[in-house]
Formats: sequence, C-alpha cells, structure tokens
Amino acid sequence: MKQLILHPLVFTLIILVSIVYFVISYQLISHNLKWAKTIEKIFIVSSMLIIGGMTISFTGRFHPQAFYMPGEQLSYIIMALSFYTPFFVLLLPRFRYTLSSYIAVLIAILKANPFFCIFLLFRLISSILSKTPEHTFKATIILLIVTACFIYVGKQYRMKGLFDLLLWYHVVALLLSLFFGREANWKGIYIHKNVFGFTMDLAAVLLYLQSVRVPRYKGLFWALSALAIFCTLQSNSGMAKVLLIILMFLLVFIRFLRQLPPRLAFASMGIFLAIGISLVILISENAEYLIVEKLGKDMTLTGRTYLWREIIKAVNKHPLFGYGYEGFWQFWRGIDNPALMLRLPEFHGFMPEESHNGYLDIALEVGWIGLAIFIISLLINIYYGVLHLTRSQGPESVLPLLILTYIIMTNLTESGINYISMPWILYVFMTSRLSLNTLGKASNNSHIKKPYYS
Repeated sequence: MKQLILHPLVFTLIILVSIVYFVISYQLISHNLKWAKTIEKIFIVSSMLIIGGMTISFTGRFHPQAFYMPGEQLSYIIMALSFYTPFFVLLLPRFRYTLSSYIAVLIAILKANPFFCIFLLFRLISSILSKTPEHTFKATIILLIVTACFIYVGKQYRMKGLFDLLLWYHVVALLLSLFFGREANWKGIYIHKNVFGFTMDLAAVLLYLQSVRVPRYKGLFWALSALAIFCTLQSNSGMAKVLLIILMFLLVFIRFLRQLPPRLAFASMGIFLAIGISLVILISENAEYLIVEKLGKDMTLTGRTYLWREIIKAVNKHPLFGYGYEGFWQFWRGIDNPALMLRLPEFHGFMPEESHNGYLDIALEVGWIGLAIFIISLLINIYYGVLHLTRSQGPESVLPLLILTYIIMTNLTESGINYISMPWILYVFMTSRLSLNTLGKASNNSHIKKPYYS
C-alpha cells in the first residue's frame, strides 16, 4: 500500500486532488459564515485533543512542542505544520472580522487581570536569563503563540460557547478512549492513567450539566456521564477518585454560593478550596494507608514528598527568575542537566521527568516571585468566577469555578499548568473570557463587523 501511494503518478494525483478540495473549501468558507464557524470549532477541539496529550498513532507529532524540542527531525516539524497551516489558511476570511478587536481584548485583559500579563512577561524574561536561552526563549515564544490563540478562543466564545467546546472535547475523548485505550489500568488515549482519570472526572461533571441544559436528552447524557465515571474507576487512579468527589461536592456547594453576596461567596469558595487542598495533602502524606487500603490502587504517590523537598532546594538556587521555561528538565544535556540533582537514593537511581506538582514546576521556571504573580492572577480569576456565578443564570454559570477548581486540584499532584497542556489552555481562555465579562465587553463589540461570537 505504501509503495502504491508513493508511486510518482499516484502521489501527484493525491496532491492535486487535495489542492482542489482545499480551494473548494476555501471558497465555501469565505462565503459562508456558518461553515467558517464550524471549521473553527473543529480546529479548536482537534487542537485541544492534541495539546491535551492524545497519543493515537502519530497524533502526538502535532503537539506544539515539536517546534522547539532539541534534536527534533525536520520531518516532524513539517508534519506539525501540515496540521495547523491548512486550518489557519481556511479561516483567514473569518479572521478578517474576528481579529479586528484583538488588541482591544488584550488591553481589557491587562486592565482586568494585570498579573496574568505580568506572569507572561516574567516567563519571557526568565527564558532570556536562563543558562540555555537559545532553547528556553524559542520554547517561550511557542508558548506565547499558543497562549495568544486561546486568548482568541476566550474572546470569540461566550461562556455557553466555551461550554459546548469543552463538552465536545470530552465526549470525543471519552469515545476514543473506550475504543483505543482499554488496558489493565485504563489510560485511554492519554500517556498516563492519571491524566485519563482527571479528564474523565471533568467529562462526567460536564455531561451531567449538559443533562440539565438539555432535559430532552437527559437519559443520554446521564448514561455518558456514568460511562465517564466508570472510566475514572477503571483508570485505577486514586487522585482521580478524590478529584471526582471534590467536583461533585462543588456542584452542591455552588447552590449555596449563589445566595451569598460576592465577597462572602469569594471567602466561602476560598474555604472550600482550602478543604479540598487539605484533603489532597492529607492523602499525599498518608498515601500508603489511604490509597492502597482505602482507594484500592497501587502506590504512585510514594516519593513525591521526597521529590518536592529537593525541588524546593533547586528553586532556592534561582529564587528570582528560576531556570526559564523548559530550562530545568533538560535530559538531552547529559551531565549538564540541572535536574540531575534530583537523582535521589529514595528513587533507586530513577530520574523523575517533572515535579508532579504544577506550582513547583512554575517556581522552577520563573522563581518564587513568578509563582506568587501566578497565584495572584489565579485568585483574581476565582473572584471573577464568583462574580459570574452570582450574576448569571443557567448551568454554564458554574463553568469558571468548575474549571479553576479542576486546575487547582490536578496540579497539586501532577504538572500541567506550567507548560503547553490542557490545564494551561483552560486557564488562558477562562482568563480571557472572565476578563471580558467583568469589564462588560462582549465578543460582538463595535470593532467587529458581524456577530461571529458563540
């Protein structure tokens, strides 16, 4: 089959047919707003699957990391470009309208959540000051480009639109995982069972909320939600089970929050998060008893506390600006790898690939000051999420607090918020949308010629 496809005549024919279809698609999209929006949504959901860590066949080659990883083959970079470029070209007619107010949106984010912008600037500065600036600066630029793209997503889609995008992402992830990822400890389409378990937790909650949004198909969405819970249990991830409980309690707690004034609701949300964090820490510190005996899973948290103590020591060596983005875990440098200091006797020579704590990984990259800036940005978003909850109606109003709780909890025992991953892009477009909502700016402002928002 491969020889047939690579035959000069057949290969040329395939290229010509592809070009014809591409030109036809471009013409359709440039004259049909509905088609353009549909293609954009397909691109966003596909990008979320790739950035989220989908590992089906060669899809991992499309991840933006391909553009900055040392030693990456040119063919893999071209492969990644072959995914993104056609979508961007097809959407150019739509971008003529939707990008016209982008600068105004960035200014709105700067006003509403300046610490988010300062955090991005801090990442850029730390990459320049790192010991390998040629790598960390390039990696940071790719991170900023991805961030800019998902700021656009937050700008372009209101909360209902974002809910729909996340629902589609999780339904596709659920169905693909059932088809491709059934093992002894299920990990679905993802590289690790914890990521799979966390994703299925959020899928279960979103599908339940969708049953409230669309009562006509309540039975279908309840069944899919139950299926997602089943996948969480099959992942055999103890932390995923804990997260599911926390998210379920959050839905109940939110009913109480709606009745409170914003400031009191914010304080109450802080107490809820503190209890959730304490629960995760309690499990981490008593992993052998709680996880093995009570949650029925293998010991995977063993060693995290040893690792975290050493990570803190590493951060203290570069407390102001850290090691830069992608500047600490540099395995290709051999004996010059800064992470070599973490080869501990407790790990029996095993070399960890991350901190297993997103906040400590942020501290490694931008120092303690950068971490503090990020936490302030996160607190601002939580407050805006509370405002949105108290001022809005409908199941979608819980989305900001649901997503922020998910991000906070998952990054206590796994990394994700510190690099191009699902938690980061969730944080980006939620920051964008909450900033616009808070300042009273809608996506269909006067700078946009036609109402392209969802």
